[in-house]
Amino acid sequence: MKICILSAVNIRHMSLISLYTERLRAAGIPYDLIYMDKYGEEEATGAAHVYRFVNVIDQKLPGPVKALKYMRFVPYAKRILRRNGYDRVIVWNDLAIFMFARFLARRFPGRYCLNVRDNMYYDKKIFRARYRRAFLASAFNTISSDGYRDFLPPEPTYLQVHSLNPVVTEKLTRRDGLRPEGEPIRIGFVGSVRYYEDNKKLLDVFAGDPRFEVHFYGTHADVLRAYADEKHIANARFHDTFPISETASYLERIDVMNNLYDARDLNVSKALSIRLYYCIYGRFPILVAPGTYMETVTRRLGIGFTVRAIDPAMKEELYAWYRGLDFAAVRENCDDYCRVIAEQNAAFDAQVKEFLKEA
Repeated sequence: MKICILSAVNIRHMSLISLYTERLRAAGIPYDLIYMDKYGEEEATGAAHVYRFVNVIDQKLPGPVKALKYMRFVPYAKRILRRNGYDRVIVWNDLAIFMFARFLARRFPGRYCLNVRDNMYYDKKIFRARYRRAFLASAFNTISSDGYRDFLPPEPTYLQVHSLNPVVTEKLTRRDGLRPEGEPIRIGFVGSVRYYEDNKKLLDVFAGDPRFEVHFYGTHADVLRAYADEKHIANARFHDTFPISETASYLERIDVMNNLYDARDLNVSKALSIRLYYCIYGRFPILVAPGTYMETVTRRLGIGFTVRAIDPAMKEELYAWYRGLDFAAVRENCDDYCRVIAEQNAAFDAQVKEFLKEA
């Protein structure tokens, strides 16, 4: 059996390819890796054979120039795919789906799987026929959010695969109640910190209010630390970059997850954040942006607070909402959804086993 993983991104951006590599390793099946290296940095892999196409791309280049440079990877990968005659191809990353859609449908019908994790022009009419053919000719397709069904071709079937990180979720202590009365409610962000202006507004709104603390843990948190120091904001806590193995310990320090993003981006508005899973497994609430799929899911679970504006009125509404939460309902809803996640990921597991068995 000859298995190949085909990707148009560096290994560092393929963290959840472990959904496949761990299953291949457990079954004792070797695999090859064909990928594009846009940084010019060799990275470690578990592949039997690695086909690395070094194609350093300056992100400052105009969009059309970058697009042409990316497409240089296509003839390189096609040559290897033809020559090696793989039984199965696992396509990882939406850019790779775009690049090889027609080739895969024609050359490997029923022998490849596609994994959707972002919007790669799926919503553009000009590419609908291209994508429809690729999704219909695949062995199976996965999506990381059911919200993506809104812009994907409707005819193919899709399996939702939840982006769990067991290194974190298995270490999380599951909450048995809300923050006690009289203790500050800790609103925290855990991950790579962005959206500085909105987060500065959060710091300003909650500054000096003894009912709250604002926490930022992760890469670039020191940018906001400097702002808090400049504004003499004492009820804020920070820690910059930390090992992923320590994520659970930082999640233990917060009571409400900050998951506010710019919802005008289609990728963001339809995605399910990894922070959702932290909240579900840890049983704690989350701040979400209006009009997002995250809002839909978290409201259904009773753990989502929609932030329409970052202002003093929002702060008062949040305090009343948090203090009025029915924690028994939160616990029941989160535990029920954990079971749904387990069932859907088990369905994915069975599909992968069938995919490999038939090879």
